[in-house]
Amino acid sequence: MSKLTAILAWGSLIWDPKDLEYNKQLGWVYDGPVLPIEFARISKNGRLTLVITENGTFNKTFYTFANMKLTFEEAIENLRKREGCNKKDIGFYKAETDEFHCEDFKFKEEIRNWSSEKKIKNIIWTDLPEKWSFNNEKDETVNVNPNERIEYLKNLAGKKKELAEKYIRNAPKQVKTKYRNLIEQELDWTPTIENNKPYVNELVLVDHRLTFSKMGSIGEFSCLKCYHTEMVASYTRLSEGYQCQSCGKFHNIERSVELPTCNCGGELERNKPLFCPKCKSFSVKFSLKYFG
Repeated sequence: MSKLTAILAWGSLIWDPKDLEYNKQLGWVYDGPVLPIEFARISKNGRLTLVITENGTFNKTFYTFANMKLTFEEAIENLRKREGCNKKDIGFYKAETDEFHCEDFKFKEEIRNWSSEKKIKNIIWTDLPEKWSFNNEKDETVNVNPNERIEYLKNLAGKKKELAEKYIRNAPKQVKTKYRNLIEQELDWTPTIENNKPYVNELVLVDHRLTFSKMGSIGEFSCLKCYHTEMVASYTRLSEGYQCQSCGKFHNIERSVELPTCNCGGELERNKPLFCPKCKSFSVKFSLKYFG
């Protein structure tokens, strides 16, 4: 399994990542785990935002990878800062130890199965709960009935209504929920034109003399003989991929540093044909994902 850290998203993280340190070359791939999502949290400035909830509609989510410079803990902290939340509100899964945060996360199997399918062992996501209260101009707490969320949106005014509408319109059109449908019917807040284009295309390359120069960005490397698969980075904005010619391990090395040797003592090469780290076969496949 790859040591890359995947970041899951379904809302503003996609169109407004701010200072999130992620792989901008890869972008957001519409092939994340299927999770129940709904507009069910009254957030800053009155917006009604998307969260994972038992009351949601199951949707395929998006994912990208954290900057490879970041450790797992640093990736969690970077996401926390972007979201402006507490660390406890960042969910994670570590496949090596089968560890979840929080421990009572209700959709473990969806995450676990996706991790196994994609061969990604570190996954993080925003895990804010539903929230149905806000403070008015008098700093009084006002509670909202979840069944009346459309009325809540209708009653917003000025800048708050503008921001709430912008958030809902900017949500990826692929995210379809019960209340999104009702909001479109009642308020005509349909997805923006910019979100009508696909986020990624997919290219599959099969080559018995596959080299990094024929690949691009990040994708799935597969052996056609023993069926071993793992995520491999050919290059990013600051680094390039290499393979140890002894053990077959893949490495991603910053361009600014002197090329090291592998932990096993083997030499790293970028321009020689790639082979399976498990069975050493050169009969391999690479599935590349990139922006269209």
